[in-house]
Amino acid sequence: MKMSIRGRSPLFLLSTCIAILILLPSIFLLAGLFQPVSENWEHIRTIVLERYVKNTLVLLGAVGLVTASVGTFLSWSLTQYDFKWNQVKMSLLLLPLAIPPYIGGYVYGGIFNYSGTLERIFRSLGWAPIHIDMLSMSGAIFVFSIFLMPYVILVTRGFFYRLPASYFESARLLGHSRFQTFFRVILPMSRGVIAGGTVLVLLEVLNDYGLVRYFGVPVFSTAIYSAWFGLGDVQSAIRLAMILMGIVFVVLFTEQKLTQSIPTVPAKADARIRRRNKPSKWLWWSFHSVYFLYLGAGVLIPVAQLLAWSKMASKQVIMRGLPSLIGNTLKLGLIVTVGVILCGLIIGNYQRLKNNFWGRFYSKLVVLGYSIPAPIIAVAVLLFFVQVDQSLQGTYQWLGLKNAFLTGSLFLLIFALTLRYMAIGYNSLSAGFNRIGRRYYDAARTLGASGWRSFWHVDFPMLKPAIFSAILLTFVDVLKELPLTLILRPFNFDTLATRVFTYAGDEMIHEASVYALLIIGVSGLALITMQAIQKRRKSYD
Repeated sequence: MKMSIRGRSPLFLLSTCIAILILLPSIFLLAGLFQPVSENWEHIRTIVLERYVKNTLVLLGAVGLVTASVGTFLSWSLTQYDFKWNQVKMSLLLLPLAIPPYIGGYVYGGIFNYSGTLERIFRSLGWAPIHIDMLSMSGAIFVFSIFLMPYVILVTRGFFYRLPASYFESARLLGHSRFQTFFRVILPMSRGVIAGGTVLVLLEVLNDYGLVRYFGVPVFSTAIYSAWFGLGDVQSAIRLAMILMGIVFVVLFTEQKLTQSIPTVPAKADARIRRRNKPSKWLWWSFHSVYFLYLGAGVLIPVAQLLAWSKMASKQVIMRGLPSLIGNTLKLGLIVTVGVILCGLIIGNYQRLKNNFWGRFYSKLVVLGYSIPAPIIAVAVLLFFVQVDQSLQGTYQWLGLKNAFLTGSLFLLIFALTLRYMAIGYNSLSAGFNRIGRRYYDAARTLGASGWRSFWHVDFPMLKPAIFSAILLTFVDVLKELPLTLILRPFNFDTLATRVFTYAGDEMIHEASVYALLIIGVSGLALITMQAIQKRRKSYD
């Protein structure tokens, strides 16, 4: 398909520029595969690669199984059975999402170590201490499952809410009990939805670096970091990144097949909304046991422990430059958020107005960025900007700049974070564009308004809730981001997340708690605000 620049709209040209910037780092990463390998790669391939693959697959399989089963049980119970304060309980289930897994890992590592909180409690009661090896594969599975389970709950609850009464009535006429109806009718229908939520969990597991590094679990994210910074071996890091990308494609392909094979339920398939059933005693006790254990492990214990630690170290932390760290974090978050929103508005508006091949291609390209783990993006972006710096050596000398001007600047990190989280902003904005359609835009154009004026005075006011949601989601994700910031940050540039990682790695978990609480507080506030916006939007609809 030929693409001529002449006659194309500015919106198309801007969307094309964004798409090219998204693709270029990946192209440089692929080109690196054709470079000669080193002795380090031969050692990695023959000795430790099998362990990386095995640990990664075990971690994905175990975390996926736990989050899919427990998350579906909690979501199904609250949407289909009448407990007290169902809506409040559903909202509380999402709170663990405000705690990044690496912070949860640091907390539980401090609780269960040999001189940790649990051992001190046992000794104060005169009991023999119980030693639990939390810094292990099983510990990583536990922490990932607890703090990533809200992804499954978020995705499945909407599907379960929309289930029409006719499905249950038909199953009852066929003689099925509630238990049989769920396993024979509802569960086969919802496999694709559950798989979609589980894939989000698995992508976050592959993206993590702080937790697996602290727990000493050798997986691909730690291997890429070690090859790049520990050995200084770019080629080995590239090959490890491409193998990890292969695992990502397998996960996405499996999810797509499951989703395509399952029929979807229309949003308004049946006007008769089914009332919630009264739970049996067995279900009531089972649900509340799982529910309160989950909230205790995912919210109460981590926050209480962090508060206790922060009380011990608050004065020392403030003296060590907390305002500067907050300033760096806010600056980085605001710049990346503005970039993500602008790119999302451009591509989302182009896809809405044209809905042609290029619009659909650009939208899929933007969404694909979130499925690529941070270590892969870091390697790709760094390779790309190294080549850019080399090609601009003459310009740098003429301007009096240092040779690695871009590679050593904050721009490198901003660019990578924008690529990583562009999908977050785009998905929210795309949903907003789909809600308003283009009828108001077309009406304004018919009345003689220009395209820019129609968007600014007609579409933009109606997009404000979607824009606000995109801003919140993007800013919080940048606030919690660790791998990209850790790898690509300029010299002597720290954020709250990197300082938490540094302190935890130096066994200064008390000092790390203050920064961790700041991250959790902002994330929790954003999560509560998002739920309020969604509730208001539903009541408006």
